[in-house]
Amino acid sequence: MTISEISFRLNNLQFDSDVINLYDEPHRFYHTLAHIEDILKQLHDSDLLKHDELFLAAVFHDIVYNPQSNTNEEDSANLFLNAAKSSSLTTDQKEHIRQLILDTKHHKPTVKFSEEFIKADLAILNSSFDKLITYEKQIFKEFQFVDYKDYKPKRIEVLKHFNTSGNLNHLIDYVHSVEPKIAVFAGSFNPFHKGHYNVLKKAERLFDKVIIAFGKNPDKTDRSWPIPKTISNRQQTEYHGLLTDHIEAFGYDVTVVRGLRNSTDFQYEQNQYRYIQELKPDIKIINIFCDKEFEHISSSGIRTLEKYNKHQSYLLD
Repeated sequence: MTISEISFRLNNLQFDSDVINLYDEPHRFYHTLAHIEDILKQLHDSDLLKHDELFLAAVFHDIVYNPQSNTNEEDSANLFLNAAKSSSLTTDQKEHIRQLILDTKHHKPTVKFSEEFIKADLAILNSSFDKLITYEKQIFKEFQFVDYKDYKPKRIEVLKHFNTSGNLNHLIDYVHSVEPKIAVFAGSFNPFHKGHYNVLKKAERLFDKVIIAFGKNPDKTDRSWPIPKTISNRQQTEYHGLLTDHIEAFGYDVTVVRGLRNSTDFQYEQNQYRYIQELKPDIKIINIFCDKEFEHISSSGIRTLEKYNKHQSYLLD
């Protein structure tokens, strides 16, 4: 079922089709419209998509998705009920759909069609190994705010819970043995602005995960700006001593990312690298230049412009 077909059916059921735009949120990697389309295909192949309750449950069951929240299913059910106010659905139909959505929290069926719906929702777990690897990488990105030392054992625990028939043995072995490429983007970030974000996005194309490390530089002003919501789904750490000590504390291999604006930054970083190399000879550092449109932006410049209320265009939401 294509996006246009989903929108058309939503409109016919007197729902605002713009609701599906919520699946485009940047922190989603697996829980996207592609996942919804896959569920709808599973239901279609089982001749169940003709039931409006299942169609709407599929579309709305992940409509609210924040991997840092424990109430996604409840919030999705509530959003559905709010969206259904102007529809022609009966009270019983609305309650049925609400419960179908809630049943995906613990994957325990309680109402009609719930077992079939849960099966469609979890169909990815019966996929080929290559698709499981893609799925695992997407979940890893959605939970990138969790430190890898904590993520790995918890993820294995979850997979073992669903491994009732042994079909996930190879995926569990993969998660146990894989060593993701993790970087640490370090800086004082006072504030974290669009230039920093440009470097971060480039780094994320090179690494499986980039941790943002807010450092206290004794030669700079203490960080006083709030952390932008845009980067709230990434792991964030703070350090007050040497960067080399902070890196050692992770307990796993990381590469340091440093952002550069121009040749002056490069000369400064080159000098810093010599000191860091003496403290930690095995350290890995890469320098990434920001795009030309951001090379003039600096945190100090923004702090100056803030005095005249001319700084907003350089900040992230």
